[in-house]
Amino acid sequence: MKAMSVSSNAVSQALRLQMARAQAEMIRAEKEVTTGQVADRGLHLGVRTGHSVSLDRDIARLDNIKSTNGMVTTRLDATQNALGETREIAQQMLGTLTTMLNGALEPAVPRTQGMSVLTTMNAMFNATIDGGYIFAGTNTDVRPLADFTDPGSDARIAFDALAAGLPDPIDAAAMTTFLAAAETQIIDNWNVNWSQASDETIQSRIALSETAKTSVSANEGGIRQLAMAAAIVVGLVDRDMAPDAKRLLTEKAISLTGGAIESLTSIQSEVGLAQNRVSQANDRLTTQVDLFKRTQIDMVGVDPFEASTRLTSLLAQVETSYTLTARIQQLSLLRFMS
Repeated sequence: MKAMSVSSNAVSQALRLQMARAQAEMIRAEKEVTTGQVADRGLHLGVRTGHSVSLDRDIARLDNIKSTNGMVTTRLDATQNALGETREIAQQMLGTLTTMLNGALEPAVPRTQGMSVLTTMNAMFNATIDGGYIFAGTNTDVRPLADFTDPGSDARIAFDALAAGLPDPIDAAAMTTFLAAAETQIIDNWNVNWSQASDETIQSRIALSETAKTSVSANEGGIRQLAMAAAIVVGLVDRDMAPDAKRLLTEKAISLTGGAIESLTSIQSEVGLAQNRVSQANDRLTTQVDLFKRTQIDMVGVDPFEASTRLTSLLAQVETSYTLTARIQQLSLLRFMS
């Protein structure tokens, strides 16, 4: 019979090896509990690993589009609100102008209404979101609309220079000539003094294979019309003019305001359609992401209860190993003999 020696050092080293293995397994278990997926995807899936990685990439891409769509929705909501408020103030001015055409009305009334329109336009069409002007087209870093209520603005200076050539009192012929020149200056040459917006608007990718127009430019025809209507009322209604000239001014302002309201309503409809498309795209993206995530779970998902139980068991093993190792290290022949 051969005697076998037992070394406390050998036992200690064996426990250390077992503890190291348990710690490595515990790290994998912690990752599985945290992520809900297997720790080593390649070991678990083998040749199917590429499919799983591709799913992760697709999920990330769809989530990114959904995030972008959130910003797009915010911009469209602000655009819709600005157009709605401007249309409402334009309708109020139209009512005032109609009253002015059909009867006597103090000039201060339409002038105040015109100033309200210009102030509203300045606030609404120069609005920003996250530092970008929403009505500037693609020139989002440039303030799009000039403030006509500011006497020092290019738009106001150019208009006043044009109006300075009118006689006192203004007759019908002079008013006809002025209105034609003002239309050329304001509507036809809008980008010279009134607007720094681009005609090109923002196109956003709202789904993997779908884009949509998601902004409105301050260069829209209805905005130009409303600006001219308010400008000629504010700039001329206090001037001395013949009844025929006053009628020409009022009729022109009514025509421009009516056209502006019709245009703004049409633009609001387009924005509403874009809002609906973005909402539907988000619904489809959510469905796709959910499908991809379920497929991913089927491939690499783990049972959270089982993973948590295994982690608890490994923690207990490691703590036991620590305790045993500490006790074995305290064993010595001298302590036994004492």
